[in-house]
Amino acid sequence: MATSRGSNLRRMLSMELPMMDNLIIDGEENEEIHVEIDNKKNTTNIEEAKTNVATEEIKENNITPKYNSVFGSVKVKNESDKEITEEILTPNISLENKKDIIIFHTHICESYTPSEQFNYEMTGSYRTTDLNYSVARVGTELDKYLTNYGYNVIHNQTYHDYPAYNGSYGRSLTTVKNILNNNVNAQLVIDLHRDAVRK
Repeated sequence: MATSRGSNLRRMLSMELPMMDNLIIDGEENEEIHVEIDNKKNTTNIEEAKTNVATEEIKENNITPKYNSVFGSVKVKNESDKEITEEILTPNISLENKKDIIIFHTHICESYTPSEQFNYEMTGSYRTTDLNYSVARVGTELDKYLTNYGYNVIHNQTYHDYPAYNGSYGRSLTTVKNILNNNVNAQLVIDLHRDAVRK
């Protein structure tokens, strides 16, 4: 005989879980409460994924593009009080010192889709404080690669987006200013991020 707790559970589950055929819950004193739910009206056909199918580029979608400036093929949504000009987008920069390179990460916790071989504990949506699995690891590999070619690389791995994400750009600016104060000859600074699109 089901307890009143079991009756309440049965009533709640019949409303909340119509997709389940059978559910067993351990009740008081190890009683099993069986809840039968009719899901004949909620059947869903699941299509099996096909292989050897060419991907199709969809040029039209239902997302309204939000931008207020266009430069060639680049569309920019500028929400700042600064005007974006062609000159800003095509700066004429000449570096006297290309040998000293600073790499840092405003969002060092940005990570990638975990896999069976490279699994990690997420501390947010595609974010981790484990720098072996975040964008910091890309910085480490870039550091090794550039060093092999004779460049002097400083790879800073300060957390700017943890424990708080808001304000990370201000914190990373302070870090870079401090690095540049101690490395006055460095002119090339890379803020290395990963693509924000989940892949």
